[in-house]
Amino acid sequence: MIEVRQLSKSYRDVPALRGIEFQVTKGEIVGLVGKNGAGKSTALKVLSGQLLPSAGDAFLDGFSVVDAPLEVRRRIGYLPETPPLYPEMTPRAYLEFAARLRGLGLQQARGRVSEAIARTGLEPVANRPMRGLSRGYQQRVGIAQAIVHNPPVLLLDEPMAGLDPLQIVQIRELIRSLKPDHTLLFSSHILSEITNVCDRILLLDEGQVKAQGSESELRQSWIHRRTIVATVRSDRTRFQQVLERIPGLKAEIEPGRESGTVTARITATAGPVDPREQLSRACGEAGLGLMELRTEEHGLEELFLLLLGGAQGAHTDERGAAR
Repeated sequence: MIEVRQLSKSYRDVPALRGIEFQVTKGEIVGLVGKNGAGKSTALKVLSGQLLPSAGDAFLDGFSVVDAPLEVRRRIGYLPETPPLYPEMTPRAYLEFAARLRGLGLQQARGRVSEAIARTGLEPVANRPMRGLSRGYQQRVGIAQAIVHNPPVLLLDEPMAGLDPLQIVQIRELIRSLKPDHTLLFSSHILSEITNVCDRILLLDEGQVKAQGSESELRQSWIHRRTIVATVRSDRTRFQQVLERIPGLKAEIEPGRESGTVTARITATAGPVDPREQLSRACGEAGLGLMELRTEEHGLEELFLLLLGGAQGAHTDERGAAR
């Protein structure tokens, strides 16, 4: 449903997207993750037809954003980071207005509006002016205008921005409920929500796709960076000698919680991906009492920092032209 081919976009001399490529298949929910300035909003603006790419192309439901932008717009629902609402209108009147702009006849529009209101849980506020609605309800109205014409593709830019924890849960469930009828691509800074909702993740950094896949696939690709924690009944010198027998290990050794023990935090820099078996055998052969041997998985934030800066170091946040 979405195919991006060598897509680039620059603002004057500042590149925002640098030849990105990815695909989203029918019925998938895919999340764009990245720091401010990574290019997430620019990508969504190009895909929604607001901006022309500087190079490359993208196809939505088979239509090119360069050669057939009107056909692309007919097939998408788009929610920008700030919902495009008229505060003096009610949600019902606004959604009918949006549906008519999409080319729906009056009766068809009213039917679709009633369905969108029910699907997004807007019944309690459907006839109240939007200026008095909470941020959560305003986001619901924004999503409702994106689905009112029943497009096959939805592009949502930060749909959970500025919401409280309860509202985030509600919008998360709403996005999940859209999956059977729509293909979704949305951006977010909330890593836990991306992984809770999305089938796949696209990690953008400095206008490039640095990694993509499910959460488990991303973790597997960096499994060699996990930390092994080992506690033995020994002194520091003897344990260090044992560790040196296993090639490719880097360890930080400190006193253990119990008297007469030491604890090492070990990472494999080369050699075996998982050296626990060799470590256990080496401790036994040296007569060291192995008290604990476990792995520490990276948290989401740490994992994404590794993926973003593992080879080049951390980058500074930005919110400039690359947005």
